[in-house]
Amino acid sequence: MTGWVTDSTIAGRRPGALLGRVDPATVGPSIALIAMFAVFSILSPYFLTRNNLTNVLMQSAPLLILATGQTYALLMGGLDLSQGSIISLVSVVAAGVLLRHGVVLGAVAGLGTGFVISLVNGLLIGRARIQPFIVTLGTLYMVAGAAMVYSGGSSIFGLPKPDVDYFFWFGGGFIGPIPVPTLIAIALIAIAHVILTRTRFGRHVYAVGGSETVAVMSGVDVGRVKILIYIVSGSYASIAGFLMSGRVISGQPLLGAGDILLQSIGAVIIGGTSVFGGQGGVLRTVLGVLVVAFMVNGLNLLAIDTFAQQVIVGAIIILSVWVNSLRRRRM
Repeated sequence: MTGWVTDSTIAGRRPGALLGRVDPATVGPSIALIAMFAVFSILSPYFLTRNNLTNVLMQSAPLLILATGQTYALLMGGLDLSQGSIISLVSVVAAGVLLRHGVVLGAVAGLGTGFVISLVNGLLIGRARIQPFIVTLGTLYMVAGAAMVYSGGSSIFGLPKPDVDYFFWFGGGFIGPIPVPTLIAIALIAIAHVILTRTRFGRHVYAVGGSETVAVMSGVDVGRVKILIYIVSGSYASIAGFLMSGRVISGQPLLGAGDILLQSIGAVIIGGTSVFGGQGGVLRTVLGVLVVAFMVNGLNLLAIDTFAQQVIVGAIIILSVWVNSLRRRRM
């Protein structure tokens, strides 16, 4: 079985034996992040300001949540292409139900819808044994279409007070100087990290990603693990969609149709989680998200063209995969 590497264990060693060691996969992204801070701080007087840093933390919170869920799928050697469409459907369902029945039922309906989609993904992948790429590509189109059908192809505005204020608080509110979405993202990241590094299910995720055949021979219920993985991924996407909708205080059927899905996958890869499965973790993903978020922010402050930004992000993703492949060959 291929050795699997987590944020707290490397090749099966105890976490305590690794204190003080540097994760090799994080060296590159860490250097890139430090370099970006230095360069952007020199080139733009607005980059290293409290308002800008707070804005980046708020804007990147949904991406942090989304990429955390995507980490689970990549760790098992899979992929979840349906996350963006789940965001869109959760947005319009939550806003539509809120419009008629209030924010509590709106939240339950929106998040519940996302959970059902993630469960369907999990069952098709874990029990029907269909390839994750095929399943999530199919649900990408189906769920995106469902969002358009539900909303009639239009945005849902005119949400009533005080429900709209509560809705906005989740997506754009503050507790002291810290954005609420950032606090929610930190809590969800911590939960995901603990699950991966301290539970049997977490060990099984790495085992399936390392070698599904060996995992089966070791008594792991691979189908059940896959179902739970896609429930996590889809549920995290649902929460991200709810927060994004709250920030724009409306239901948007195209809310998840932009670059956020690709940024989610890219951030996980840039952070050092292997596309081959079995190696990586949530903390690596956080680093990858910060690289993407601050790079995009810095380039925006410098008025760099959006298309040029896409070229840069794509190049970094390719470079990250190449470096990851070289490291894998040496293990």
